[in-house]
Amino acid sequence: MSRMTDPTHALVSFQKSLTEGAVKLQPAMLDPALFVHLDKPNGHTRFTYVYLENQTVIALAMMVAVESLDGLLCFQAGVAVPEEFRGKGLAKKVLRASIAELKNGLARNGIRSFAVEGIVSETNVASKKVSEATISKNPKTVKDEFTGEPALQYVLKISG
Repeated sequence: MSRMTDPTHALVSFQKSLTEGAVKLQPAMLDPALFVHLDKPNGHTRFTYVYLENQTVIALAMMVAVESLDGLLCFQAGVAVPEEFRGKGLAKKVLRASIAELKNGLARNGIRSFAVEGIVSETNVASKKVSEATISKNPKTVKDEFTGEPALQYVLKISG
């Protein structure tokens, strides 16, 4: 089974932590407008990438290390854009940029092959479009581990 979560909750929480000064951002290496925060909630490595407008998060992509996929280190992707910034291509932009940054960072540490996975509700049209444009055009039908609802699993295998 696969896990489907709503990254919008993470965006709200991240914005609150950023506003309160509890989160320290680092500039990304490849995209000067992108920032990253690394943490390990529950022992799982999580990279959170954001585009900001002043101190407001306008797009967020999270990459969380999950169990390996076909023998590859795997990161589950989650993307969220606040409602007032939607419809501008920011979800695709932040996801593409975060995958590029992750690939660059992992390669610097000797990891050249890994997978990015997106689990999307079959009814989430916007997320399906983002996943098809950035991760894979050929999703696999799965059941969500938490809700039991039908979902789509998008997988991008990266090898260097």
